[in-house]
Amino acid sequence: MTSNRQLFRNLGAAALITILLAIGISMISCTDNCENSETYVYLEPVYTTAAEVRASYASLEPRGLENPGKIYRKDHYLFINEFGKGIHIFNNNDKTNPQALSFLNIPGSFDVAVKGNIMYVDSFVDLLVLDISDPTEVKLIKRLENVVEFVEFNGFWSTEQNGFVTDFVEIETVQVYDCDEGFAFPQVGGGGVWLSLDQVNRGFQSAAEASPGSGLGGSFARFAIYQDYLYVVDNWSMHVFDVNTLTDPARLSTIELGWGIETIFPYNDKLFIGSNTGMQIFDNSAPQSPQFLSTFNHAQACDPVVAQGHYAYVTLRSGNACFGITDQLDVIDISNIQQPLLVKTYLMESPHGLAIDDDLLFLCEGEYGLKVFNVADKEAINDNLLSHLPSIPAYDVIAIDSHLILVGAQGIYQFDYSNPEELKLLSVISIQSES
Repeated sequence: MTSNRQLFRNLGAAALITILLAIGISMISCTDNCENSETYVYLEPVYTTAAEVRASYASLEPRGLENPGKIYRKDHYLFINEFGKGIHIFNNNDKTNPQALSFLNIPGSFDVAVKGNIMYVDSFVDLLVLDISDPTEVKLIKRLENVVEFVEFNGFWSTEQNGFVTDFVEIETVQVYDCDEGFAFPQVGGGGVWLSLDQVNRGFQSAAEASPGSGLGGSFARFAIYQDYLYVVDNWSMHVFDVNTLTDPARLSTIELGWGIETIFPYNDKLFIGSNTGMQIFDNSAPQSPQFLSTFNHAQACDPVVAQGHYAYVTLRSGNACFGITDQLDVIDISNIQQPLLVKTYLMESPHGLAIDDDLLFLCEGEYGLKVFNVADKEAINDNLLSHLPSIPAYDVIAIDSHLILVGAQGIYQFDYSNPEELKLLSVISIQSES
């Protein structure tokens, strides 16, 4: 059976409708007898009860990467999310040879943040507090139940009452129908998803400035730590937790942000929130109570954002669950934080995650690879492409102190960018080969 490694990432329910309609229109071909047939793979969700999910945490021996999601760096450790399954922990002291230490089995996990020796991880609607003092034997200290809203997973909304979607089973079906009657999708129980064999074989792919004592995440992060506070964004809200006592987070408030919230990026005393329709900026000088400052609106699209100095950088992407119709990089002047202004828009091919370090912008272009720009001249960024790695499909990135960590289609790549015109590959944590 075909692997579903990349099949479900960022495949929202609304996007499925568009995909299925396209299949129904484009793949009809009549025979001489005016009969049509089409082979589909039905993705049947596997539900697990909340009690079973909550009893399944375990700190295990290392295992191979299968579907890496978001990345997080803290000191000489690297944390890699196994999409919806758990967290890989690596000793990254030697960046040329990272050593796998453990795998944390955490169903429904997509985001991670670390402060001191305490790690915070989501598990569907719960927040887990973990002691990573011994990264080979990570202890679960506390589970805060039902403190966040679960973000849509592969077009399905899991609930504690109905159980959580923890996997999918592929069922191949051939549908034969008469031309005059038209096509109707076969009825299979469970509320799953139909995809063509071509889509299954092709697959789908959509993975901040650190507070003292905390780590650094990529641009798709929904978790952020600033001083003694943890911020968690879901599709609608930002949840603020007091982590002054690291092992005992206390939820202070929930701030409604509107629909389509995607990412959070802390910079100095500001929080930059990426959404389907724009970038929201919050004053975080009183971190226990962030205050809304302004919004920069843009066309509907998925929207990671990073900021540095007087500028923010936003990528907008088409052809995804956000109904995007454009592929571009927006450079935004935030010198007047209450009135962010567009400096310039640059057309791109398939912009995903990004990172900024001084005058270097690292832009992931999906199947088109990684690009490195000098952005000193905001009006001529396209004229200052320093490097392009087209052979490495790239989705998100962390860049700090000449060290680049990249989530690619084949695994996690690390580079030295001391010379940004000639990136030096340090190591690759490869995705486990299919059997």
